[in-house]
Amino acid sequence: MAINVSFNGATIYKPGSYSKVSIDLGGGFPLSPTGIVAIIGEADGGKPGDQEANIANVVFSPEQLSEIRDEYISGPIVDAASFVFAPASDAAIPSGAQALYIYKTNSSVQASMSLANNYGTVKAIEWGIGGNMITVKSVATSQVAPIVTGSTIGSFGAAVDGSFNININGVVTTITVSGSPANITALVASVDGQLPAAVGNIDVVCSDGGSDNLVFTMTDSNTAADIRARGYGLFIEVDDDGVSALTKWGLSEGVNRSSVEYADTVTINQTRDLITESDTIGGNIVLNIGNHDSLASNAQVTIDDDNIELITTGGANAGTITLPKSQYPTIQNIVDAVNLQSEWTAALEDSLYAQLSVDWLDHVTTAPAVASDAAAEPLGIKKDYGEVIDFFGNSSLVYHSELTVSPTQSGCIGAITEAALTGGVKGATIPADVTAGLEALTKFRVNCVVPLFSRDATDDIADSLTDSGSSYTIAGVHQAVKTHLSLMATTKSKSERQGYLAYKAAFDTVKSQVGNLASSRIQLLCQDIRQVDAYGTIKWFQPHMLSAIIAGARCGSPIGTPLTFKYMNISGLRHTAQAMSTAEEDIVTDFDSDLQYDEAIQAGVTFLEAPQSGGYRVVVDNTTYNKDANWVYNRGNVQYAADVLSYDFRNQLENIYVGVKNTVSAAEVKGTCESILATYLAQGITVSTPDAPSGFKNLVVRISGNTIYVNVIVVLVEGIDFILAEITLTRAQSEA
Repeated sequence: MAINVSFNGATIYKPGSYSKVSIDLGGGFPLSPTGIVAIIGEADGGKPGDQEANIANVVFSPEQLSEIRDEYISGPIVDAASFVFAPASDAAIPSGAQALYIYKTNSSVQASMSLANNYGTVKAIEWGIGGNMITVKSVATSQVAPIVTGSTIGSFGAAVDGSFNININGVVTTITVSGSPANITALVASVDGQLPAAVGNIDVVCSDGGSDNLVFTMTDSNTAADIRARGYGLFIEVDDDGVSALTKWGLSEGVNRSSVEYADTVTINQTRDLITESDTIGGNIVLNIGNHDSLASNAQVTIDDDNIELITTGGANAGTITLPKSQYPTIQNIVDAVNLQSEWTAALEDSLYAQLSVDWLDHVTTAPAVASDAAAEPLGIKKDYGEVIDFFGNSSLVYHSELTVSPTQSGCIGAITEAALTGGVKGATIPADVTAGLEALTKFRVNCVVPLFSRDATDDIADSLTDSGSSYTIAGVHQAVKTHLSLMATTKSKSERQGYLAYKAAFDTVKSQVGNLASSRIQLLCQDIRQVDAYGTIKWFQPHMLSAIIAGARCGSPIGTPLTFKYMNISGLRHTAQAMSTAEEDIVTDFDSDLQYDEAIQAGVTFLEAPQSGGYRVVVDNTTYNKDANWVYNRGNVQYAADVLSYDFRNQLENIYVGVKNTVSAAEVKGTCESILATYLAQGITVSTPDAPSGFKNLVVRISGNTIYVNVIVVLVEGIDFILAEITLTRAQSEA
């Protein structure tokens, strides 16, 4: 056996110097991401949460507020996004949420329209009723079939004897004139009598054009739908057969196509936003193909999803040549391939089309490709269908859904009288939508959950704030969130988070609900707030918008900062159980934060007050726990700090040590723990005390088999709630 050495997982035979890199874990550790808010609620636009491929991707930063407005249009989600990103007017809260996840609960439906001629369906990109304000119109440009015109003929007689070939969409006829026609009428009669009666639904007649010249006029009697969907252009090819009469009659060799191909001018309007998108679609020949085998009885081209087929009937080259599209990615590649085939040639209509994908070509079935002249490629294939796909694919208003046409992938849409899309609805929220949103949130990390509901659906329906089919109840929403928070705080779920709930009800009812919730991870808000919505209109909002503000303030302040006495970014505050539609002069309040503060604090309500100095501030950072005087569970800021520390500490250790060999020493793990814990002191999550100057004490690490055991006491940050000053008053005395 050859001499070798094992090093860094490799067996090394070749002499040389080798190295490995080890990371010193004694440095600082950044905190895991914090400041992450998730909102669950309704919007007038946007995709419902259950329609999202992955709700973990529906996340926005503060810089993307305009994108949220563009997507969700208006409603609670859009307004709440504005509030969580700019929640406070207090220097102690320098920012708002760092990231916002959105789950839309109401089951909106997109407006749609069936296009003309079985061309499938277009749907509004926007979800909800806004799509009903989109209109689609298509104005068709009619085809102008080919026409061949000669120059004025002078005298008649023997000089006009001769022959030429005329190719009418693949049917070749040799026109021969002998003798001496007495006049132009006789010449026209002689030529016209030799033309085929019809080529399918295509007819060509010869006339004098009213100017003593030969004019060949094509008539296309196919239905408008057939013309629209054909995928290739008509042609008349004139060819000198060697005994030419062309110059005598003022005709020129070559392929003559329609001067105007069928096309559509399609216009899409969003009347609400004054957006118009319009373009002329179709009518462009892309690829010209011809078969020059004089012994063949026919030559045709077929294009489908997978192949381009060159079909020759009769002659020495009879058979089918198949060119798989997968082997020829561009139209130029197809041109090159066709030109390698015996008796076949191809050419681009314009060099600009060279690098277009071959999939742009319209599908055609047995399109005529017979050429009389060896230099001609008379069959012109279009890209109408590709232009339709491209137009709708680039639209900011609609997209094509189930877009089909017969023949498949060929031709234009056809004329459409301007009409609006229909069927767009805002959609209802049912209890299952809320639980589905919470279920989706279990899959990724967030710090705060805010359901944008403050009362039962029946009350919101009465105020026209939700769809008439909504059936959620506020008690159900609260219990679902409480269950979600409990689940995520379990040992296995490992993703502690807080819930910020709202309740628009009489004060006694609010207090009763706090007692039902009784959770250290829930804060309940009950006051309406006055603020501007996402579009600058000032109005009153239900308490769930105050919940969003509190969640944003939590995530925009240093971890552990109490919200007590912090000023929020609002311009009005009230508590009432009355409908939102109640006139402001008729509002009756039943909770006065200046008088009933003890009652609210004892109940576990989080509420704001309006101090005489101005502004609106949080009275106390209360949770709904309230079972005892636990210093962590009763304060939202302390519970938040505890959850962040717990999550981050175990997550850091997991990322470093799970999956490594147990050759690591307990001393090394302890050193890592000390570095991580030092981060918390630097961040103000823990506090230095005389017996724990580093913010922790009694750190013990033990390794047994495949398990590391860590025990430590940390000194968690708190907020100062009370200042108790004892003042002794004394009388002034003096002695002589």
